[in-house]
Amino acid sequence: MCTIALLLDTVADAPIVVAANRDELYARPTRPPERSASGIVGGIDVLSGGTWLAVRADGRFAAVTNQRALSTPPPGLRSRGLAVRELVESDDPDAYVRAIDPARYASMNLVWGDGQHASIAYARQDGRLDIQALGPGIHVLCNDRLGAEGFPRGARLHAGLAAIAGQSFAQSQPVIERALGDHTRVAVAEVPPSHLPPELSRELTATCIHSELYGTRSSTIFAAARGRVLHYLHSDGAPCTTPFLDRSPLLG
Repeated sequence: MCTIALLLDTVADAPIVVAANRDELYARPTRPPERSASGIVGGIDVLSGGTWLAVRADGRFAAVTNQRALSTPPPGLRSRGLAVRELVESDDPDAYVRAIDPARYASMNLVWGDGQHASIAYARQDGRLDIQALGPGIHVLCNDRLGAEGFPRGARLHAGLAAIAGQSFAQSQPVIERALGDHTRVAVAEVPPSHLPPELSRELTATCIHSELYGTRSSTIFAAARGRVLHYLHSDGAPCTTPFLDRSPLLG
């Protein structure tokens, strides 16, 4: 599970801003952002070799969120993180996504774009593949389609980011960091229906998640203009306590 906010033509001096939290089991081995190919950087899932969010020196990016599911995916499926790596490396990302066989993966939401455009592909394990191009504005993607009900953290993050519309990136950055580190949870009576234990279900309504075995492992803020990266910041831990560091030198 992850949460990804995409701000298109919202921040005054950054045509596209991506603000994302990676939520994962604490026991799953991970490495912080590193160069995987010339001009391509992303965190590494040690088990699969894939990544949850990768960026390129020319301003292109790709990311993924899981699709919520009530059952365990069948064994033998390909890692979704490998699709992210291949997507960001592709010479034609739109064609790469159109050619994906969703049945080879557990259900996912693939996000990709550059300094001008962004799109989401809803790839479902039953074979469905729907692609949505995004227009200007703030879009927050959780573990279903944009606008799906049952994700209070998505609605709260959207509301928290609305205040930065028209501001510069320098003005927006502290607001984005606070929003990604927000621990606010809904009241017990307002927890969306879930197959998970009630206390864990309630914790998952926070943007920055902390539970016994699972939580927000890292956070990324990325901004791009046409053909170039403007900012690439990464918090290698929960963003409520771990500072965001400039990782753009890795792209050089």
